[in-house]
Amino acid sequence: MKKIFLVLLYGFTLLASAQEIKVMTYNIRYDNSHDGINSWTDGNRKEKVLKMIQEQQPDVFGLQEVLHHQLEFIESHFTDYHRVGVGRDDGDRAGEYAAIFFRKDLYKLLDTGHFWLSQTPMIPSKGWDATCCNRICTWVKLQYKNKIFFVFNTHFDHEGKVAQQESAKLILHKISEIAEKNKVILMGDFNMTPDNPAIAKISQKLYNTQTSEKNMTPMLGTYNDFNLSTPVVQNIDYVFLQKVKLIDFKILETRLEGLYPSDHFPVVVKVRL
Repeated sequence: MKKIFLVLLYGFTLLASAQEIKVMTYNIRYDNSHDGINSWTDGNRKEKVLKMIQEQQPDVFGLQEVLHHQLEFIESHFTDYHRVGVGRDDGDRAGEYAAIFFRKDLYKLLDTGHFWLSQTPMIPSKGWDATCCNRICTWVKLQYKNKIFFVFNTHFDHEGKVAQQESAKLILHKISEIAEKNKVILMGDFNMTPDNPAIAKISQKLYNTQTSEKNMTPMLGTYNDFNLSTPVVQNIDYVFLQKVKLIDFKILETRLEGLYPSDHFPVVVKVRL
């Protein structure tokens, strides 16, 4: 009886020490003045995006396509969170951010940084055959009690085929260099469907949560293009894990006041460190 009690006690201790984290990745769509009814304006999409995040109450969330004034708006409503990230155009405030937010009361910031998806990753730059824009990845090293883990948030190029493949190689190299063998959560808008070789390459090294049997929305895509009339099947937003256990996965197909808050659906996962 005493032996059984000790085994149970040990099991409960392990469960208590394994921190569960709710993580969200969300491309919120940059403020485009040509978006019409889907524009980022007062009383319209900006409040809907805010509500989507607030309702989920994530411990950590990564956003893509965030311009500085959008970032300030979101930060003003999430004062319990610390934010890291820089604008991709100049490494300061210009251009879109791939920002990471995390709860101040739970996690201690140990380190942070960023790099560009290019041949010159430490300076603002386009990579390989990308023609549109600079692409960036933001990362943080966090601690919860005695647990240390890394979060990477990125936005891949949508046109350059070489850039997509090389960015996958670069980001895996950087994860190995920065996080080594530690726990890692990689998330973002990868602008590639699951059949792309670059997604396969990342999935060989990290666990692709989208493929899990714990995916509660297996038939749903993440990119809706603000199209309300056709099924959403295109998956381009992902969460990958290294030495982190997936508890559940879902894509949030939510309409607010009859419209999508963004042209992407957020992906929400619960994980255990």
